[in-house]
Amino acid sequence: MAVSLRIAPHAAIRNLSLLGVIIGFAVSVPAAQLKEARVTQVVKDVKLLSTGAAERPAAVRDEVRDGTAVRTGGDSRSELKFTDQTLARLGANTIFSFTEGNRNLNLQDGAMLLRVPKGAGGARINSSAVTAAITGTTVMVETHAVTKKNKNSYYKFIVLEGTARLYLPGRLGESTLVKAGQMIIMRADSKTIPSRSMSILGKSRRVPS
Repeated sequence: MAVSLRIAPHAAIRNLSLLGVIIGFAVSVPAAQLKEARVTQVVKDVKLLSTGAAERPAAVRDEVRDGTAVRTGGDSRSELKFTDQTLARLGANTIFSFTEGNRNLNLQDGAMLLRVPKGAGGARINSSAVTAAITGTTVMVETHAVTKKNKNSYYKFIVLEGTARLYLPGRLGESTLVKAGQMIIMRADSKTIPSRSMSILGKSRRVPS
């Protein structure tokens, strides 16, 4: 016996309307914002620098918010975990902060390993040399500003998992896609991004624009 699959016009319209609401809601849900982080590891000299306040030693479980930078000293390191499980590990001589209300991370100087869970909304890593837009990704970033004492400062970006796109601030159209296993090394004051990446295994390859 055949089963009728006909749906009354008004019911079909109602179902489509409901589907539209569901789809619209799914599309409009923004990525979780980075509102705060907790210090989960402190090794040796780690300081919290808050706007309008004196610097103080960091301790495990300290809360870090917008307006507070984390600075590590020589032979020191720290780790921060955000509420969405984004993880930032800071190397020695590093200054790190983030902007609340979006997913912008600021690496003023030093080295960082960053892991952003898939589906968390990615992140943008800002430095004086390069801006990196990443998705569900694990990356390593090292940046050192050009100074009178150190004119050969460099920027290093390694993708361990996922993909990232590097941009030069203020230079429209200057960007490079970097995939897992690829590494970009360039002068911190470079006006272009290298067209070839270096494989973590040591082989050079052209980077797609």
